[in-house]
Amino acid sequence: MSRLAVTAAFIRRDWQTDLSYRAAFGLEIAGLVLTLAIFFYLGRVIDNQEFSSEQGLDGGYFGFVAVGLALFQIIRASLGSFSRKLREEQTTGTFEALLATPASPSLIILASAAYDLIRATVTGVVLIGVAVVLFGLSLELSVPDLGLALLALAGCIGLFVSLGVAVAAFTVVYKRAIGLLGLILGGLALLGGVYFPISVFPGVIEAVAEALPFTWGLDTVRAGLLGGSVEAEKLVGLWVSVAVLVPLALLLFGASVRRARRAGTLAQY
Repeated sequence: MSRLAVTAAFIRRDWQTDLSYRAAFGLEIAGLVLTLAIFFYLGRVIDNQEFSSEQGLDGGYFGFVAVGLALFQIIRASLGSFSRKLREEQTTGTFEALLATPASPSLIILASAAYDLIRATVTGVVLIGVAVVLFGLSLELSVPDLGLALLALAGCIGLFVSLGVAVAAFTVVYKRAIGLLGLILGGLALLGGVYFPISVFPGVIEAVAEALPFTWGLDTVRAGLLGGSVEAEKLVGLWVSVAVLVPLALLLFGASVRRARRAGTLAQY
């Protein structure tokens, strides 16, 4: 089977599974609406004019957070889906069978989470749509700015994939990655500027936050959607990071599978 056919097979499988739990998506959207409402009213106690001026963005604090939340939905799904799918295959006894097929381990791990990535991206877009329709968020949707935002979004997804595959490699060897997932998600939410500008940090911590590719991607998406100034070096740096980190993560996953095979622990969970 071709790589596209393998990926399509995984997507069809997970789509059919999702159809069995239709209420889950509706409940997820309802939860996101409540979260948006919290930050919308929190934004009422902030001087939005001053905030927008300091950040160089339109939309005030609510717009700042809404875009951050949308991107964080994608990274949360990306980080968790690879290791979760791997654990599901292990517990159902199909992981070894999948690795015995002609498909490479890299293709299997990427295809296994393809549906979750698509679903999370759609959820993020829906979240932005809800912010616009229900809470009056105004976006700057000129063709060049929207194109840059989409390019940055694609780069962020590539970055999230590399992190997710690395966590899956950890799961193959150590079986449980809940603690690692919590650490990474908490760190990115704090240092990536999801909920507040990183400029509030002390100098050293701010420097660390500014060095994260996730911060570059989020800044670029925000600038493209909220009328800010897109910094080309951040967009380039994001894609250079993706070009380096994705192959490294796949190599790490392959090495973890070979190690588990030698140790005879591949199917253990």
